[in-house]
Amino acid sequence: MSRAEKTPTLIDFSLTAHDIRRRRVNQIMLGVIQTMAILAVVPLVAIFIVILSKGLPSLSVSYLLNAPLAEPRGIINAIQGSLVMTGIAIVASAPIGIAGGIYLNEYASERVSRLGELFIDIMLGIPSILAGLFVYFAIVPLLGHSGWAGSVALTVLMIPVVMRTTQEVIRLVPAGLREASLALGVPQWKTTVFVTCRTALSGILTGIVLAISRGLGETAPLLLTSQSSNDTAINLGQPMSAMTVVIYQNATSSDPQIVASAWTTALVLFVLAFILNVLVRFRTVNNRVV
Repeated sequence: MSRAEKTPTLIDFSLTAHDIRRRRVNQIMLGVIQTMAILAVVPLVAIFIVILSKGLPSLSVSYLLNAPLAEPRGIINAIQGSLVMTGIAIVASAPIGIAGGIYLNEYASERVSRLGELFIDIMLGIPSILAGLFVYFAIVPLLGHSGWAGSVALTVLMIPVVMRTTQEVIRLVPAGLREASLALGVPQWKTTVFVTCRTALSGILTGIVLAISRGLGETAPLLLTSQSSNDTAINLGQPMSAMTVVIYQNATSSDPQIVASAWTTALVLFVLAFILNVLVRFRTVNNRVV
């Protein structure tokens, strides 16, 4: 064997022009994606900074606990109204939405499921003022402008949120869990309740919190249904104020102090929604199954 034949062949690790171009394109696209991710967060950060800078100077315990006609003025009636109407709405919408999502995913035929999904998508896409207009003509003539009417309007808007989220998270539950339960002789309804829904509990809770956040943030339906009131007593049969309505009314004032109170109310609403989302995120992370 010649000396040349005994010399091992060296592998050429030098990059070709194609490899260099491919790496450059990859770096450029990675930079574009990172930039877009940052831009997606910028609006939330900017909103928080503006609300915090304008609302924090006027924030005080008396502002949170006093009535709007007291001195100094407060928003306790608006906080109560938002929590009461949203609470009633979630109590009404959560069972309906969860049951509807379970039915569409677990029991409905393919045709009914498709029609149900189309209906949910339409409900999610309609402007909220249309729901308020519907309640204004259907419920307000019977109950008047009241907390009950506002709760009904919020319920109409929150049902499709809970239903869609429930359907999607149940769809993520592995089919093997259902099959194993059914193979052990467990009835289908018990399998759905104690296996499927329990596995998807974190996602269902997330959908409920999303619905609550939407209810807390609605303004137009409440302007048409519950309107506003300075009364601090909780009376669902009478007009009832909400934080979003107070923000709308105060922000359009020509008095700088009243405008400042609108920013403070917005800060309270933002913090409340933030706390709800953090709590459900903590619950989801510590009990994640799906």
